[in-house]
Amino acid sequence: MELSFIKLSPNGNMTLLVETPVPRNRQLAIGKRLIATDHVGAEQAGFIEPARHPQAAARLQMMAGEFCGNATLSLACWLFSKEHPNPGEQAEIHLEVSGADAPVSCRITKQAQGYLGTLSMPLPQRVTTKTYWLSGRSYALQTVELPGIHHIIVPKALWGEQAKQMAELAAAQWDIPSEAFGILLFDADTMTLEPLVCVKGVSLIWEHGCGSGTTAVGAALALQQQSSLTLQLKQTGGVMEITAQYHEHQLTALYLTVQIQIVATGIAHLESCGK
Repeated sequence: MELSFIKLSPNGNMTLLVETPVPRNRQLAIGKRLIATDHVGAEQAGFIEPARHPQAAARLQMMAGEFCGNATLSLACWLFSKEHPNPGEQAEIHLEVSGADAPVSCRITKQAQGYLGTLSMPLPQRVTTKTYWLSGRSYALQTVELPGIHHIIVPKALWGEQAKQMAELAAAQWDIPSEAFGILLFDADTMTLEPLVCVKGVSLIWEHGCGSGTTAVGAALALQQQSSLTLQLKQTGGVMEITAQYHEHQLTALYLTVQIQIVATGIAHLESCGK
């Protein structure tokens, strides 16, 4: 099997987009193989499909069916790049995306180096405080349920120097209802975010930059403060920006801004993978 792919870096969150048509029932297995360190290698994979909505330029189907802001902006960036834009030129691109009920809007700007993308993110389905147990202790943690992915926000100081080990242990033990979830180590003093993202049965990765995780933190803080805000969260791959609009006791909009680089295009060669 030969698969045409694009590899992009939205703030270091290496993303594979597969252009070759792949049946939905094979995408998870194929995506898992492609992102492996002994293959093309990435943190996540999505598949480009034709859109059904007349306003959408294409559809992005993530390997686990989740919604991913970084991958969505990556696809919009790739489509815009085909127009060979000059620095400063912009485009508004609408995409269908797994996990989203309606097409989402992406604004892409060509920069001297790479692209800048801003995406209108889906609003959380709910933001609650839930109790989780780990190593005999209970923790009341904010949980943000986005389409296709749940994020649990953990103040990094809560687990101290063992924070990463505790997060990995939690990912293995906690019963999270969605196929994809994140455990977000958040430091409010330094505005840093370390996202551990799990796709059940596929991957557990400390991502260099997580768009939905950034969105989750912005949404939770806006609701906590009962006000609109803009946050710049430092992550391993760079700074990601989230703007949350709050009006009349509710979130009304979330906008994620990300730097994107096109890293590579090519053909991936696979032996038989999946059914």
